[in-house]
Parts: sequence; structure tokens; C-alpha cells
Amino acid sequence: MHHPINMRLLLFCCLLPCLLPAQSGFLKDPDIVWAAEIEQDWVVDILSLENEWDEGITTLKLLRTEQNSRYWATPYLSELVFRAIMDGKLPVYKDPQCTMPADPLTVFPGKDTVTTFDPETYEEKVSIVWVEPDPAHDFKAWRLRQVLSYHRKSATWSTRVEAVAPLILVKNPAGDSIGMRPLCWFRPEDKRPKTSSNHIVWAKKTVNRQPATRVPAVPPNPVKLSDGFQNPLIHQLKLLETDMKTPFYDTWNEAPLPPAERKSMLARTDTVVTFDPETYEEKVMVVKNEINPDNIRSLRLVQTWYWDERRQRLSICLDAVAPLLDVTDSFGNFRYQRPLYYRKTKN
Repeated sequence: MHHPINMRLLLFCCLLPCLLPAQSGFLKDPDIVWAAEIEQDWVVDILSLENEWDEGITTLKLLRTEQNSRYWATPYLSELVFRAIMDGKLPVYKDPQCTMPADPLTVFPGKDTVTTFDPETYEEKVSIVWVEPDPAHDFKAWRLRQVLSYHRKSATWSTRVEAVAPLILVKNPAGDSIGMRPLCWFRPEDKRPKTSSNHIVWAKKTVNRQPATRVPAVPPNPVKLSDGFQNPLIHQLKLLETDMKTPFYDTWNEAPLPPAERKSMLARTDTVVTFDPETYEEKVMVVKNEINPDNIRSLRLVQTWYWDERRQRLSICLDAVAPLLDVTDSFGNFRYQRPLYYRKTKN
């Protein structure tokens, strides 16, 4: 007789593909041995270009054209997306699965109450007027939902972007901000365009330094998990040590790491000073600490966002992924995180 818990688990596993978004059929690829859905809240347009680096943003392209100069008052993605939605060029949805179409005229909170005073009759009149939203001010951030996958043969990561939503502030009756909510959802693409194309008028490179963009190294509840790949970093670190044909890049994501440095990265040598309370002698010992993949808590994702003016579409493409090591002081207190290496994507 089958145990009821096992039967429920089997039923859940059978239903799991049905619970995933419709565009996640790519997970049937047998080379994908691990995948998890991640969600991040991004600020991609920083008021000052000088402050972009601290927020993990690099502007690659801002192109003023005859077409967008009519409405692109500020060089923000929010205005480009807003205009595409209002012109009916970019379909929007009520849900993150993008299955319930939304009417742009009902999505944007464009109603306001105006009170006027008639000096002759001394009467007040209250009327409801349409106020066009100010996307550069109203859109506070972007909620990005995507599936992060690991490929066994190439030892690389990939992302499949599912949906993006502009976020607006939510206020209580007293007018205090109590959080943010998605205004609507739309589907971006992950096909990489050419930045040199005149159709690409806005492009930014993002590195998830912002607190709301952090990605755990092993997110809970993966949507695909093959035996032996509970933590894909174990597989990748093994190749870092043994397969010199597979390139890994330095902390600037520019130069391939030489073989000697790759092997030395897996074990850190520390100098430990101990004190003997009886003899009052100090002893210096050299301790070799090997990197434990389970102690790597976060991943750094490098992605590029592109806006195609001709097609009125947003593309978000993965460039590289880096495991982040915790750096501590001599007392074991956390100081910061640094990338161990970068593994670039195939495209």
C-alpha cells in the first residue's frame, strides 16, 4: 500500500509543470539541471549619473531621436514604457503571468478632484478631471520576475525573463507611504539586440548591488532540480579547479583567470596568532581554509536592459554571474561581499 504522503508528493511533482508560467516550457531542456524563479525590485534610472556606480547601474546609451523627442522629457525608461502603453504598442496585463489583459486607461490612476470657487455666487464646485500621469515621478521602481537556470554541459547560467511591472507608491488614508505595488505587468524579451542599432535608444547595464535586487545562491523552492545539483556552485567550482579550457574571469569581468590563480582561489591561507596565558608566548600559525560552496550566500547577476524604439519593446539579457564571498575582519565580523570570479554567458 502506498503511503499517502508519498502519493501527495508524487501528485505535486506531476502537477508542477502546470503550475509554472506558460513561457517556462524551456525547462524541458535536459541540459538545464537547476532552475529557480527570482524576483527583484530595480531602480534603473538614477537622478545623477555620478551616483549610478554605487547603485550598480551603468548607462550605455541614451539616444534622442525625432520620434521620441516629442514626449521623452527626461531620459528615463518610465517615459518610454508609458508612451508605448498609451499608444497601444505594448500590451499590459493585470497579473504577473500575463494572462489577464488590462486596459491602459483604467490602469493609470489619472483622476483628480478639483475644487473651484465662483466669486459671483460664492459657490464651491467639485469636479473630477483627468490628470495625465507623470511616469518619471510616479514610477518608483521596476519589479522583475525571471527564471535563473544552470546548464550542466557549458557550466553557465541563463535567465528567462517572465514579466516586468512599474511600481507605484501605496498610501494610507492619512497620506503616508506604506509600500509599493505593481501598476501593471508586461512581457519583456531576452533576445540580445545590437547596442549600435539606431533603434536602441536607451540601454543600461545592471549589477545587483541594490538591497531589493539580491539573489540568494540557492533560492528556496527551485522550479527544476536534477539529482546532484542541489547547489550548482559545487559543479562550477570543480571545473574552476580542474578544467582549464572553461574560462573564468577576474573580479572586473574582463581578463580570464590564469590556471595558477584559479587553483589558489579555492583555498585561502590565513595567519592566526594565538596567545599562551601560562608562558605568555605568542604563536603564529598558518591555516589553510578551503572554500565551502554552502557558505556562498549570494549571486551577482550582470544584465543589460535595452529599449527598442521601433518595436516598442524592452529586452533584458544576462551577461555574467558571479558567486559572492563574505569578507570578514580579524574578529570574524562581516565587512562586505566580493565576487570570487565571473562566469560569462554563451551569448
